[in-house]
Amino acid sequence: MDAFRIQDALTNDIISFDPVTGDAAIEKRAAAPQNGPVESVFFPGCSFLNYAMPLVSATYDLLLKHGVVQGISVLCCGKILSYEPDGQKLRDAFEAQLRDHMADSGIAQLVCACPNCVKALREAFANDPRTSGIRIVALPQVLADLGYELDASACTRLVKGEAADDVLFCVHDSCPDRATGEFAQGLRALIPEGLWVDPEHAYKRSICCGSLPRAAGKFEQADKCALTNAEEACAVEADAIITACMSCTFQLNMAQPLIQCVHYLEMLFSWRIDWSRVGAYMKLRFLFDETLGCTEGASEGRAFAGLSSAEPTVADAKAESEQEAHALTEQDAESARDVPLSNKNTRVIGE
Repeated sequence: MDAFRIQDALTNDIISFDPVTGDAAIEKRAAAPQNGPVESVFFPGCSFLNYAMPLVSATYDLLLKHGVVQGISVLCCGKILSYEPDGQKLRDAFEAQLRDHMADSGIAQLVCACPNCVKALREAFANDPRTSGIRIVALPQVLADLGYELDASACTRLVKGEAADDVLFCVHDSCPDRATGEFAQGLRALIPEGLWVDPEHAYKRSICCGSLPRAAGKFEQADKCALTNAEEACAVEADAIITACMSCTFQLNMAQPLIQCVHYLEMLFSWRIDWSRVGAYMKLRFLFDETLGCTEGASEGRAFAGLSSAEPTVADAKAESEQEAHALTEQDAESARDVPLSNKNTRVIGE
């Protein structure tokens, strides 16, 4: 694909993404939105943005074609900020700015690709009368309502090869979706009958993929979660696990050896992500400029790079430290690899 160039609906910045390197270039706030009023916005979320930029572009084009959205925002939902130094203060400040921008924008709906984003944004907006009425909807259900369905032959080819019987998916349901089941229901609506099966633990009883304990630094527990999910998928004789969450797909591919895991958008657009080569930490994560003030001068450095800065972040420092310090323990090295917070590859090209 060519460079993916968008105007962020909440910042008005022009952001260009290089699909080969994953780098980003930002042209600072344009005077006004280029495409007129925006009522509905696609909100892909950080995981999707980092793991599968071509799929972000393809999904956005599809939603535009159907008139479901008129714009896109690549801002972070703020959830992962809780794991940063002084994280709750930073997250609170970011969410306050997000509410302000949403209230000023006139945006009435966010179409979210990530279950974590849906939960985090609803919680952030709920108690403010300016934002409590904003609709936050799950992308899989939107696509199912538009009439989309995974193609059985394409799924078989992508998972098992050309000459094979139909594929059988074991559905994994993500933790933040347990309360409402929107992603769970939307995902199943997209898969043809006979091509999916539930594991022993599904819906509200689903077992965490391991992303949550990994984010908290509990790596052994994280791997046990992933292995349990894999064992349940194998028990129902599935060919692959299928998810509606990019973070789940990454974790279930990286932390267990028994069965492959795919994201439903890989199947819908017939484009596989090479999970063995995705970055060890996320290179792109966008916040509002002002949020950075909450961690200025902190001993561990700036937690995030916002839309006005390409300064190294905590994740960059840890990754570089890992390369330089050969005496790191195995646990420390793993921790450095797993910090998912960075904007090292963001270049600001205009003020």
